[in-house]
Amino acid sequence: MDIAKLQKGADAVLERLVNAMRGGSGEIHPQSLVCAVGSLAGYACQKDVRVMFMKKNHLTEDQVFTVMTDKQGRKLFFGDLLNEPLVNEKLSVWSMIGGAVKKRGGTLPDVNDIFRYISYTAGGEQFGRPRACQVGESMTDYLGRLWLPLAEVAKQYAEDGELHIVFGIALQKAVFTAGGSMNVTEAARIAMESAVSMSKVDYNSIHVN
Repeated sequence: MDIAKLQKGADAVLERLVNAMRGGSGEIHPQSLVCAVGSLAGYACQKDVRVMFMKKNHLTEDQVFTVMTDKQGRKLFFGDLLNEPLVNEKLSVWSMIGGAVKKRGGTLPDVNDIFRYISYTAGGEQFGRPRACQVGESMTDYLGRLWLPLAEVAKQYAEDGELHIVFGIALQKAVFTAGGSMNVTEAARIAMESAVSMSKVDYNSIHVN
């Protein structure tokens, strides 16, 4: 694993995203940036699991994930393998968020509460909408609009199974930046709620506007 290369990839992704999200004033709403990068980091976890276990080991979707279906017929993915890059690995999305919070001298949000909230809202109207967060688009909107172009950027720096690290490092930078203008614990909670929710979606069910 080439950490320096992965960090360069995160910088490239974040630069591309920031340029795309700048408003007419040239400023970016910190919550919007955290939500957007969080959504991408979360889905990258699912994508990496698919590559490492389905593509390389030829396992089926049902063997890799616990698959649920919501009232609209959309699939949602859960399971221990998905939680590894999200929270358990040394370079998990959660550990990256924690690094930003620590650097700001803040307190980590309750990750168990975040998972409970996502499980409770999964498939409902509030799914993909972090609590107490005002942003211009939903998490699925961000994912549908940004994943394909930014994943292509990240793939230039990441080996198989490393996309979540590239996007996790980018999220760490976004949370740290947001912590300069808002409570960093809140920024971290919003980031992780975005990541956990979008780690579970079926990308094929997202309609890109």
